[in-house]
Amino acid sequence: MSDGCHNRDFGTDGEDRAADFLEKNRFSILERNYRFGRYGEIDIIARREDLVIFAEVKNRGTERYGGALYSISARKKKSLKTTARAFLASSPEHDRPGTTFRFDLISVRDDAIEWIEDMFR
Repeated sequence: MSDGCHNRDFGTDGEDRAADFLEKNRFSILERNYRFGRYGEIDIIARREDLVIFAEVKNRGTERYGGALYSISARKKKSLKTTARAFLASSPEHDRPGTTFRFDLISVRDDAIEWIEDMFR
């Protein structure tokens, strides 16, 4: 198996576990791997009542390069925001008055899931 295929499977496994985690926390998954052309991708978009989260998922095998939060660069933040705006423009039913939007990070490592709410704060 090539490293690219292994990395894709590893990432998909992390996203599956993160989606299950969110569903157990009463979120409905709206989209997975939402792409906005070459501008970016959001791993999971989920809703619970009047809260919509745009979740970046990091499946980590090691903390060698720092925690998952350290992997979110200024460029990645800009890409997430641009992609979230595109999602809302294409799905205006989710952009209702009183809705809160948040960018979260879900880090999956071995059997542990760390949920960093509002990672841009």
